[in-house]
Amino acid sequence: MNPYVEIMRPNVCVLAVLGVFVGAILFPALDIVRLAIAMAAAFLICAGGNVINDYYDFEIDKINKPKRPMPSGKITHEKAMSHYFTLSAAGLLLALFVSMPYFTIAVFNFMLSTLYAWKLKKMTIIGNVTDSFLASVTFISGGLVSGAPIDVLMSPVLILAFIAFLTTMGREIFKSVEDVSGDKIAGAKTIAVIAGEAFSMSVARSFVILGIVAAVIPFMLKMFSVYYIIAVVPCVAVLLYSATLKDPRKAQKTVKTGMFLGIFAFLVGAFTG
Repeated sequence: MNPYVEIMRPNVCVLAVLGVFVGAILFPALDIVRLAIAMAAAFLICAGGNVINDYYDFEIDKINKPKRPMPSGKITHEKAMSHYFTLSAAGLLLALFVSMPYFTIAVFNFMLSTLYAWKLKKMTIIGNVTDSFLASVTFISGGLVSGAPIDVLMSPVLILAFIAFLTTMGREIFKSVEDVSGDKIAGAKTIAVIAGEAFSMSVARSFVILGIVAAVIPFMLKMFSVYYIIAVVPCVAVLLYSATLKDPRKAQKTVKTGMFLGIFAFLVGAFTG
């Protein structure tokens, strides 16, 4: 893969794009062209956030992930920073053409993702909470695409954002266990460094289980039909499986798969009523 594409982590950006898409289709007055621009903006801003994350994680990645584009020498610090600015600027420019509420939250996400990469990521729990918030807010962002006044609190999108927050917390803590060696050397105060790997794995599993429990809320509140429950079964099965794994790397990748399946279930719910 081209290193400039690899450093963007396209699979993570696709999650952000799907978040915007699902959040948008749950509301009326949707313009397809505007939605397409919003999804492109989300992809670019997320990609920029991933690049700046690798920029500040250079020393850690030299230990934990030496084959990544920067520690492997495929991309220099200067070119990575230029890539970050280009992606972010393009994403924000596109967001401006969507709606003012969408642009506002795009600017906020851009600033928060940069602060996360620079400072917050290395702080106990705060880094995990920040990244999980960024993952969950994409669904709410989708509801702002039309620019029309909306009551997010009365929409399934808020529950989806909550589920995304919980499962991402689990995934992020699994990742902190996976990266504990490099984090210790770099001085990062992650939960795995502070509280130990065994405790952190238990906390990660707890968040995943909470995400599974939350996944049934839309059906219980009669927001979605029985077709949603049928569609969400594979998501629940994969997330349950991730909670049984002892390898943190495999666990976090499995949670990501479960998140994709969860988004599919919400699409089924949205289109079947």
